[in-house]
Amino acid sequence: MTDSPKVEKSNLPGVSLIIPFRDNQNELIALCQELKRQTYPAEKMEVICIDNGSTKEFDYPEVFLKDVMLLAEENYPNSPYSARNRGIESAKGEVLVFIDANSIPAKDWLRKGIQCLVESGSELAGGAVKFEFGDRPTAAKKVDALRSINMKKAIEERGAAYTANLFVKKEVFDEIGLFEEGVRSGGDVRFTLKAKEAGFTIGYCSKAVVWKKARSVKNLYRKKIRTGRGYFYSWRKEKNRSLWFYNFFRSLKPPAFRQINRQYSERYGEPLIDGKIATWFHYYASGIAEQAAFLTEYLRYNLGSQRDIDRRKKLMEEKKLPDEKEGGG
Repeated sequence: MTDSPKVEKSNLPGVSLIIPFRDNQNELIALCQELKRQTYPAEKMEVICIDNGSTKEFDYPEVFLKDVMLLAEENYPNSPYSARNRGIESAKGEVLVFIDANSIPAKDWLRKGIQCLVESGSELAGGAVKFEFGDRPTAAKKVDALRSINMKKAIEERGAAYTANLFVKKEVFDEIGLFEEGVRSGGDVRFTLKAKEAGFTIGYCSKAVVWKKARSVKNLYRKKIRTGRGYFYSWRKEKNRSLWFYNFFRSLKPPAFRQINRQYSERYGEPLIDGKIATWFHYYASGIAEQAAFLTEYLRYNLGSQRDIDRRKKLMEEKKLPDEKEGGG
């Protein structure tokens, strides 16, 4: 595809690349080196890296510090969405681009993503996220590659997207606000759904490709527990949500081998050949772990005090009741 007149170099928008990180500075530096190789004009790019509560001391190379803006999230360490918010607040670009520190973008990733955004007329666009297995393509890595960050499916079926590879016009943040502060997971889904409800459009860009390393067994299950807990808060805001126990009981039904093979072939263009039994097991078990984490968070929320706090807050917003401390109790 060739550039249309409206995306010629002189008309390309300025972009701010926003990258949260935590104790993975070497991956961050490797990513920033890859960003220098992008086909997008360097003078139209700024790179903002936000330390999300790193616990390890690290000496940054001088050349790295000259090329990026380095910030730190002080109030909510370990919340990547709060870290991203600090980047948004400092960004000067017309388009804000989100990518994870443990990623490697294709050389034309940024240009293709901006081209999709401009030519489609959308305010948001999610790019493709692919996985590489390294020297050992284990069953857990295959499951991670199969079940994680299916951007095309999320956008086309729900209108949601992930910050692993996301392009957003700054006007969206100006109108609907930032990501939720202090959350660990699911903030991107809730933000993009909120943008959709506000009338903004989101498209999928298959040619804007980012690569990530597939997770090991331990990290796969950690991820599923975290996303299961985060999904509870996204589920609460869905207007036509299913019953809370629906997905949990559905996850107890073992998947068919052909279902896993079909999904893998559709996403990666080749059949699943080796390690079928182990892949089936981790596919099944990680799904149960994710739904169990959702159920645990559901019970913790409803049996604790947070539900009453949220109800009171919502009531005050809807009816504009004065706070008790101000004499309205």
